[in-house]
Amino acid sequence: MIQSEYEATLRNILAMHTEAALRQLDGIRNTLSQKAKSVEVGIHPPQDEEGFFSIVVHPIGPDLFVLNKSIEPYRYLFDVRFIDGKLQPEVPLFEPDDVSFSVNDVIVDVSMEWLKHLWKQSGGVGLPAQAFGEDGYGSVGSIRLLP
Repeated sequence: MIQSEYEATLRNILAMHTEAALRQLDGIRNTLSQKAKSVEVGIHPPQDEEGFFSIVVHPIGPDLFVLNKSIEPYRYLFDVRFIDGKLQPEVPLFEPDDVSFSVNDVIVDVSMEWLKHLWKQSGGVGLPAQAFGEDGYGSVGSIRLLP
């Protein structure tokens, strides 16, 4: 698979999960502690660049344990995992040595675009928000998410 095909495939997969992510954001908006000052949304691909990744909301403020606990059921906007021996959601996986582009950069860049759309559609969570790619992956660094 070439980079442009992977980008298109990933955009389609994320689009299919927009409604579920919007429900997660509603849950966060309704349960987030008033002590939270802002939120960060992390795009977390592992270093091996196989194609797994998670998109997780991280509240920022005092007592992170309490803040994270308040939104625990809603923190994951997207998460690739093996469940009962099946990949869910089914995303393309790669052999890191057999790909000519940075899978993790593509994951972060495509996910950032999805998050901007998601945040605008949902109206956000009522606090300042930014998105980042873990370990500096992606071409844009962190971005502000605007409702």
